[in-house]
Amino acid sequence: MGKHRGFQRGVGARDAILKDLRMKKLNNILKRAFLFLTLMFCTAWSFGQSKTSFGSGNAAQCFILSGNASSLSDTRVCTDAIRHDKLSKRDLAATHTNRGIILAAGGKLLQALEDHNQALRLKGDLSKIYINRGTVFHRLKEYEKALIDYQRALELGEVPIDIVQYNKALSLQKMEKHTEALIALEIALSHNPNSLRVREKIKTISSLVSSQKQ
Repeated sequence: MGKHRGFQRGVGARDAILKDLRMKKLNNILKRAFLFLTLMFCTAWSFGQSKTSFGSGNAAQCFILSGNASSLSDTRVCTDAIRHDKLSKRDLAATHTNRGIILAAGGKLLQALEDHNQALRLKGDLSKIYINRGTVFHRLKEYEKALIDYQRALELGEVPIDIVQYNKALSLQKMEKHTEALIALEIALSHNPNSLRVREKIKTISSLVSSQKQ
């Protein structure tokens, strides 16, 4: 999606109106469809949440790419938005965290962490940034920091509780805090009773706890 620069010279009034209506319709569709971004990393153990950004065409495209990052080259449009577009502080923060998601998907965890940190410096009350950073901490095996970020996201609100609690359980499991992990999973299940992955994880950890007692 290129940056919208207005009407080109020579376009008739009717065509100009239709073009404007199409752009408004596209933006409205994006706003409804991308209220939340849930990204499963290729390791299949964690999810990230990112607030959408519509400050510019580049920022919107960065958001879309972060939902299905296929290459580190996808960060270029995010970088263009950050460097050249006049974004609000909120949109700039969202674009940083979206670029962080792409970087993390490409294995660039430290660079991703830098983006999430910058996003929080810009807008520390965006709860989904904490989830994004928490998943990076988890992958860096910094489980305590991951748990702190997940808890902060829950405190700020406006996050999918089942996903955050599931992420907490995964970090707790790595720390061998199985009872606490099961509590987090039960909370996740109460918010999403149809989640098969949560049920399977409960079975796995419960079986592990039972075997340790024997």
